[in-house]
Parts: sequence; C-alpha cells; structure tokens
Amino acid sequence: MISKEKEFIFIHNFKTGGTSIEKKLGHFETLERDVQDHRTIKEIEALTDRAKHFRNGLHALRKGKPDRSWYWFRTMLSPELTKSEYDRFFKFSFVRNSWSRMYSWYANVMKDERMQAQYKIEDPDYNFKQFLEEKIDHSTFSQLYFIQNLRGEVEMDFIGRFEQLQEDFDIVCERIGIKDTELPKLLVRKYSHYTDNYTPETRDLIYKLYKDEIDYFNFQYGE
Repeated sequence: MISKEKEFIFIHNFKTGGTSIEKKLGHFETLERDVQDHRTIKEIEALTDRAKHFRNGLHALRKGKPDRSWYWFRTMLSPELTKSEYDRFFKFSFVRNSWSRMYSWYANVMKDERMQAQYKIEDPDYNFKQFLEEKIDHSTFSQLYFIQNLRGEVEMDFIGRFEQLQEDFDIVCERIGIKDTELPKLLVRKYSHYTDNYTPETRDLIYKLYKDEIDYFNFQYGE
C-alpha cells in the first residue's frame, strides 16, 4: 500500500493483521475479496525504474502491441512512485510468529470454500502436514521475501509484531500523523492456541521451511 498523502509504504504480509491496517489507513472502504494490497517491497521498488518501463514499452511496440506499449511509456513519464518518493517515504510492515502464521493460514483455507477450490482441496479432512508439503510455495510466502528489496536487503523503517498489533500500530500512527489509532477488527477468527495443532514433525517442518525468517526475527515456538 502506498500513500502519497501520508508519505508511507506499507508491506502487507499475509495473516499479520494487515487487512485491519489497510482499512484504517484508507486503502479500501468496503472489505471485499482481493481488495488488499499484497505487493512486495521489490514490486513497489520496481515502480520507480523508468528505464525498465521504457524498455518494456519498446518491447511491446516491437511485438505489435501499441496499447501495451503506450501503457509502459505513460508509466515511464508518470510512474505510480518516483525514486525520490520511494527513498523518502516511511516504510513499514508487520510480521508474525511463523508457526502461528502458517497454522492460521491453513485454518483460514479450511474454513473458506472458495479458498479450498483455489488450492484444489476436496477432502474436508485434508491435514496440515499435507497442506504445508503440497500447497504452498514457501519461497514466496516467506515474510522476509515480502520485505527484502531488489538487493536482498531489509530496509524497513519499522517492523511491528502481530502479537502486539495495536501497540506497534500506535507507533506507526505517531510517525505518519494519525491521531485515532484504534484498529478495526476485521477477518478475526478464533482458534485454539496454535501449539495445540502441531506435532513434533510439523513443528520441525516449519523451522526447516522458514528457518531464515525464524532466525532473523528470533521467533520462538510456543510464544
């Protein structure tokens, strides 16, 4: 999410309270499917690359696609975000304990018929281990993947924790000049504590799959 008015860039990691944050910050009025902005920082940084937009325009022109070519040339002349804006804007994101986050994603899918269809899950007893092994591209689902720039660096100005969502969002609001900081409660689903749904095998599997982010943020199983 990009706000030129408040001069910030918010990177919305899945299952970290980002829908409530986007709603509070005015990204959408009515909560509907796919209204959230889940662009990575790499995708947002790429918006500033005028030379790439020019090359894309030339390529489309050579391919006989003048409408697409004109789109890229317009983007080059008037990008959604300039390099100076990207450098200047306050960049923030939120992260969540990897074990908690991944079980929450699985539980969310298993309670949503449309998402089950998207993941091609027909068995109502499809288990968590199968889901982790068969349905997720973990390389692009990693929280680090979302907040690493094109050079593989983490350059966020602030990274809050889902586990203290409101407290950390208060810090964000102070920085970007928002007085009413109370977050709306959206997409809240209550489950038993995530550790009730793990076996030693799935606990170790999450560490294997998400070791980089677990070590980077010092997540602990059971916290």
